[in-house]
Amino acid sequence: MLHGLGDEPQSWNDSWLRVQSTIESLEASGLGDMIYVFPSGYKTYYCNRYGGGYPYMDMFVTELIPFIDKNYRTVPDKAHRSVTGYSMGGFGACALALKHPEMFIASAPLSMSFRTDQQYMTEEQSGWDGQWGKIFGGRGLTGQARITDYYKEHCPFYQFTTDHKEAVSKVHWYFTCGDNEEQLLIASDALHVQMRNAGIEHEYRVGDGGHEGSYWRAALQEVLPMFDYYMNGNTTWKDKAEKLDIQPLSFDKAFVSKHYSSGDGCLVLLAHSGLDKATLGKLMASMDKSDYNKAFVLYPCDLSQKTLNAWAEEAKAAYPASKLICVTVGADGSPALRMAGDFERTIFIDSSFSINPSVSKGQKVFFACSEDAANHAGMNALYNSCKASEATFEYRVIQSSEDIVDDWTRSIKSIISTFLY
Repeated sequence: MLHGLGDEPQSWNDSWLRVQSTIESLEASGLGDMIYVFPSGYKTYYCNRYGGGYPYMDMFVTELIPFIDKNYRTVPDKAHRSVTGYSMGGFGACALALKHPEMFIASAPLSMSFRTDQQYMTEEQSGWDGQWGKIFGGRGLTGQARITDYYKEHCPFYQFTTDHKEAVSKVHWYFTCGDNEEQLLIASDALHVQMRNAGIEHEYRVGDGGHEGSYWRAALQEVLPMFDYYMNGNTTWKDKAEKLDIQPLSFDKAFVSKHYSSGDGCLVLLAHSGLDKATLGKLMASMDKSDYNKAFVLYPCDLSQKTLNAWAEEAKAAYPASKLICVTVGADGSPALRMAGDFERTIFIDSSFSINPSVSKGQKVFFACSEDAANHAGMNALYNSCKASEATFEYRVIQSSEDIVDDWTRSIKSIISTFLY
């Protein structure tokens, strides 16, 4: 378990992370016995320094791990060894497993501290020289010159490629990052898209949070059971995805809550493309908040039949309401973005975009999908637009299942409290 820059091994159990209480709670729920090791990483990023003057990774692999196996009751092989870390430690967890896949069955970087090439090339000189340039070479350099060959040997973007697919696939990968991160989610989300396009299996999550102990502590609630699962010889964590038992709502033209009266509450346009009534009923059920005494109408809008604008006029005439919201599920989100000024909020669930999404400052945008969603690239483009425009947004990526409708309903439930009612 690898700590972040400026922290120390004890940081794992300070007032923010409290990892011992997390472990004890999980053990009470059935987590198997494991030995937890908290090494000092200093400011090394857990890598050998360029030029050979500080071979930290060599020490880790050839001295620290053999020392642990000699002095503790381990099962001393790859199949029973995993690595995780937060921030700088997330980079270390990734780099160690990339460079030494023979040592680890699983790796789970949490809010990994790394950048895209473009971010590195434009980073402040002091920040570059003090961290990356010192470790990977290139101190004092600017622009493209910073992307050294030595850095590429450790950089996820240059290793999670089709050329390296066989080697990197020897490790089970799990990445997570909070949607309130300043810069790190830009890189993490781009890496997820790259790994998806290269067909490299991995787990990926985006949750509500920033660069903080509470986010990493919450992530360990899944990471440690996943490690236990793999180190007991299992192979497919995706099989552990939550299964929802949702009874579809019955409706004719729309679903109307018992609290709705004309002109009151929230009118929700559910934009889709040719979904059947049973599927729509399940999607509506995942948004149903009737137990909360709220007034609302859920109005399906099939974009394969007519335009979203036409649907909106029809819905508003039939069900006047104080708020108008649009939720696009599994369809082109461009119509909703074009009409953003008409909606109090816009929500996108596994949406594609026929035009490059453009979001304005002050706009409220909420979006979610599963890690294996068909439209993951569209969700990434929407996130990048939100960051560039400083829009108000929430972003979630959840675990995938084998059922796309189940993934949609769980995606809605992961974000619904942020946008509805």
